[in-house]
Amino acid sequence: MCVIVVVRAGQALPTKKELLAMHRQNPHGMGFASKSIQFKTMDFESFYHRLLFVPIDEDVIIHFRYATHGSIGVKNCHPFKRGKVWFAHNGILDIEPVDDKTDSETAFHYIYYPLIKKYGIESDKLREAVEDTIGWSKFAFLPEDGRARLFGNWQEYQGRMYSNLRHLYHARTA
Repeated sequence: MCVIVVVRAGQALPTKKELLAMHRQNPHGMGFASKSIQFKTMDFESFYHRLLFVPIDEDVIIHFRYATHGSIGVKNCHPFKRGKVWFAHNGILDIEPVDDKTDSETAFHYIYYPLIKKYGIESDKLREAVEDTIGWSKFAFLPEDGRARLFGNWQEYQGRMYSNLRHLYHARTA
């Protein structure tokens, strides 16, 4: 299962060693999005070097994928974008993916984004839809204002928010 890290404006990025541990545990692609820069890839080194360009005064959503639905490739790496909103998901949703999309992208495109577009990112309608579908998953939305919105039970570690901390064992032993 994937891992998401949300680094708030002013916070330090995870170390390269920690990022590499996340990648090794979730080897099916990676991506990130901030207000000014976004990138998805299958190559860790290009990911890491691009990530270093994220301005310190911007929130950034970082995602490492472990495939459960959809093929392995850049097109199914998170975060996904629709309009001016980015979305990353950790977990498995009880929905039927469309075509070769992931369950995450399917839910974002057909459930969450239409509600964001119609009612706004802070709306009760979005919150209710998320509560109805999230289960044990974690969601991170990054709208055009650049402030990440999180849903689910996140864990804080060294000032950053994580969807899970399983990679820490691997970072210590690498």
